[in-house]
Amino acid sequence: MTAQTLKKQNGHKISHGSSHIKKEEHAALAKQMKLFSIAKKMNKSGLSDSFIVNAVRVALEFDGVADLMSLWAEETEKKEREEIIADIQDMIEACEQKDKHEEMYIKFNDLEAIARDIRAFKDTLYQEVMKRGGINKLSELTGIPQPSLSRFFNSNAMPRRSTLLLIARALDLNGLPIDVKWSK
Repeated sequence: MTAQTLKKQNGHKISHGSSHIKKEEHAALAKQMKLFSIAKKMNKSGLSDSFIVNAVRVALEFDGVADLMSLWAEETEKKEREEIIADIQDMIEACEQKDKHEEMYIKFNDLEAIARDIRAFKDTLYQEVMKRGGINKLSELTGIPQPSLSRFFNSNAMPRRSTLLLIARALDLNGLPIDVKWSK
């Protein structure tokens, strides 16, 4: 055993030669370890377990999410960290939607009416959320980070069905009307 000297430490054999591990395998392991380290920091910061698990799962497949997680770990400003979390959540949802590809067309002349409908829908839903404990409570119930929920309610963007369903389930809103014309 010249190239691979084995040493016992805490009852486990440790190989000091990495010739049996290919460079790409080593890089993949290093990436996983880095992500798990960031996940521990995210956990300590109070992010939900489901968000962290989904972020790591997607980051292992998509470097963009891994890069965002690294940016989050290096960032010191709370506001910037919240924006990064919201971006990670958006990417998680986009990755979940990649297998559910549906063709849907919206007429250009309908855009203004749809935007008004979306804003009215989100305002009504927001009032319901506030009656039931607010954004922080909704974040706890859904596992969606608070910054993502704030972005959701403050934007006029079309909501994703998956987000709407999580909110509806968390608030036990059985009759939540999701308009297929504008929800993606």
